[in-house]
Amino acid sequence: MRATSRYLDPSLATRRWITAGLIAAGAVAGAVIGLALTVLGKVVAGAPPADPANYTWNAGVFAVLGAVLAPLVTWSALRRVPLWRTIVEPLAGAVVGAGLGVLLGSGAAFLLLTPLGAAAAVTRLSLAHRRKDRPRLRGAPE
Repeated sequence: MRATSRYLDPSLATRRWITAGLIAAGAVAGAVIGLALTVLGKVVAGAPPADPANYTWNAGVFAVLGAVLAPLVTWSALRRVPLWRTIVEPLAGAVVGAGLGVLLGSGAAFLLLTPLGAAAAVTRLSLAHRRKDRPRLRGAPE
């Protein structure tokens, strides 16, 4: 009976559906950031506009990256954050970081600030939604 109850557990089924949704949303968000980074990267590099094959390649690569990272980051660092915010805010942070890199006009700043913007958004979300009712260690400052 235990073996079949594992497959009928509603919380397990819910987690699977949420994970599938995170994979899909992460892929879409990754494709969007891939398109945005293609445009901004060409501006920073001073290169001619990208052709459709370049946009397709970058959107595909970042879609796979987003599909892999979205569930990992959400289940490990953002468990208490509303699901839509786990996708939208890191995406916005990456675009803001990339935009700052473009404004600075440096390829190195662009490459550094893009992931830092996403990481800053994830860190902010994690801190804003952490458990506040954790037991304190004896002698720890409040």
